[in-house]
Amino acid sequence: MHPRLAEIHAANAAVRAELAAFLSNCTPEQLQRDPGDGKWSVAQVIEHLGRTEGSIAKLLEGLFAKGVAEGLPEDAGTASRMASLDRFRVQSRHAPLVAPERLVPSAQPVFAEAWASLQQVRQRTLAAVATVDGLDITRVSAPHPFLGALDGYQWVLFLGQHEARHLAQIREIVAGA
Repeated sequence: MHPRLAEIHAANAAVRAELAAFLSNCTPEQLQRDPGDGKWSVAQVIEHLGRTEGSIAKLLEGLFAKGVAEGLPEDAGTASRMASLDRFRVQSRHAPLVAPERLVPSAQPVFAEAWASLQQVRQRTLAAVATVDGLDITRVSAPHPFLGALDGYQWVLFLGQHEARHLAQIREIVAGA
């Protein structure tokens, strides 16, 4: 795997492992409990993560297929892309964001189903990324609704940072129980 993708993949995998470890210590009641005041339950957050990653996986499939078809060159760069989203403070919970309607979770998702879906969609993401391994995906971009144009590396990096943001939210939900 190209060093840039390997670094992002490792960071995303670490967030997913931390999320899985935290959730494994939660009771079924904590996972399904409605915190009230229009806030999401843990199960809803997990469903949102799955919907978001599914949407991004679809975007990446198209973006990367187009880039490959147009002859993306090899990526000769090795400088880290890990700080490329820092200015957006994706992981910060200080500024609440409203999810687009298509990414809003259902009223009472079943946690186990939401978790399984999130795990499955990660495989789809990894498959899309594998199609451009070694290619310069700084040369392909698509707009994010809040952040503006993101290149291929930034989109993949965003997934882990978005998940980390919601891991913090899940910790808050469980602590409030």
